[in-house]
Amino acid sequence: MESHEQFSSTLSYVATCVSMLCGGTTSLFATYGSSFGEVLGFTQYETNMVASLGDYAHYMSAPLFGYLTLRIGPRRVTQAAGVLMLVGYMGLSYAFDRLPVQRSQASHYVATMSLLFALVGVGSKAAYMAAMATTASNFRHSRFAGIALGVPLSLYGLSTFVFSSIKAHWFERDAGPARYLLCMAIVSFVAHVLASGFVKLRDSAQLAMVGAKRRRAQSMPRAGVKAGGNAEVKIGDDAGVDQSSAEAIELTETRRRRMTTSDPDGETSSPELRRGSLDLAQPTAARPEPTAAEPPIFHRFSRDPTAWALLLGLICFSGPGLAFVNNCGTMVRAMAHSTTMSEEQIGQYKDRIVATQSFFSFAARLSVGYFSDVWRTRLRLPRAGLLVLAALLMIYAQQMAAQIARLDDLRMLAVLIGVAMGSAFTLAPTITAETWGANNFGICWGVITLGPAIGGHVCNLVFGFSWDEGLARIAARMGPIDSDRVHCDSACFAPAFVTTTKIAYAGLAFFAAVLLMPRILYLLGRKK
Repeated sequence: MESHEQFSSTLSYVATCVSMLCGGTTSLFATYGSSFGEVLGFTQYETNMVASLGDYAHYMSAPLFGYLTLRIGPRRVTQAAGVLMLVGYMGLSYAFDRLPVQRSQASHYVATMSLLFALVGVGSKAAYMAAMATTASNFRHSRFAGIALGVPLSLYGLSTFVFSSIKAHWFERDAGPARYLLCMAIVSFVAHVLASGFVKLRDSAQLAMVGAKRRRAQSMPRAGVKAGGNAEVKIGDDAGVDQSSAEAIELTETRRRRMTTSDPDGETSSPELRRGSLDLAQPTAARPEPTAAEPPIFHRFSRDPTAWALLLGLICFSGPGLAFVNNCGTMVRAMAHSTTMSEEQIGQYKDRIVATQSFFSFAARLSVGYFSDVWRTRLRLPRAGLLVLAALLMIYAQQMAAQIARLDDLRMLAVLIGVAMGSAFTLAPTITAETWGANNFGICWGVITLGPAIGGHVCNLVFGFSWDEGLARIAARMGPIDSDRVHCDSACFAPAFVTTTKIAYAGLAFFAAVLLMPRILYLLGRKK
């Protein structure tokens, strides 16, 4: 029975990884974003409006899907993700294939294209929340929660690398992205429908029983039988252990972990442990129910200053990063006009930049997921310290983008942005699960991920406004010529990254507040 359950859990975890690999495709916008101007005649501001509204839909649907995952289960949410991405990508494919090219009519289709890309974003977030809420819940009793969350998160970042490489090999010669988007629609739908057949939430009582059995089995060879004559506890078949005994064992372990934690001054937090009077081998009675009802999680979460600091930090951190992720294809075209590269070579270089950013995001998510566990458990340092390092890396990348002079510099910029974004989006959900509980992860992380939607919208519009302003200045300087012959260079987007650098500094300040908030709240509590 236990081996069957272990096999089922493994299949569920693999299914979440497949779902994440095929779900993180919103960043592929950079590979076909320039086609909105080339094929449909959109301005850069209108193109970035489509990207921003898609990001809004992507992130703002997170609380809904976090709630639905816990309410109706991850299977239906994963199926909904496949359907939404199928409709969104097929609609975009049809639009690029059939809509007219006249610039005078382009503005009429901004709302339509925004809606279709929003469906892709919502479907991507549905897959993300179903996978993350399932993983956070199934691994909440594991000391490897960081790496368990890091693997599907890293695959979510790798998704862009995989599908941009596919585009570079098989679809780069196409005049437009219609066939490529149709392929994305079919692959996304099939992958999520197949994954939905295996993904599931494990029963909480069963998780508590398995976790408690494992910890007791590991501790018994070291502890042996006490001299006082305590009977040996036999951990055998599950048939003799009912749900109440599992909860009692888990309660004992929970109490032990709570009492062995230290306050910020390094002293043991439990007066019983300081007196040495607690015998953890004895069964622990259930704690009495609180006299007053505990406030709902959203009420407690919204009043927590740490939540606000993390939310504002993600707004100011992810906005500058998304400005590059969504517009790196446009930046490649701007820098490539001074080279001898053909249109096909420019397209392939653009796909490689997107793939580079995605690959290093994947590598950072995977490595930081493991390193943050070591950082937290072995070095006993807060994970938020790594968030501060990610913010410093983002600031350096934004300063580099504001001063970029060569096309090859975009490769290093893609590496820096990928590492910074991958690190932050591995650390932040893990901090959320640890701070407010894995059972509340879907709602709490769903609210916090509204930050990237707001930050990405603001910074995307800053980039679009700066680009159109620079294009207008170049056109005025060149005189009355065909607008298709007017090309932007780095001067069109450099002012945007000067602004986003200042926003990234604000993100650093908020992440520092997340790091220091436990100490601040502890000192305020002692004064009271």
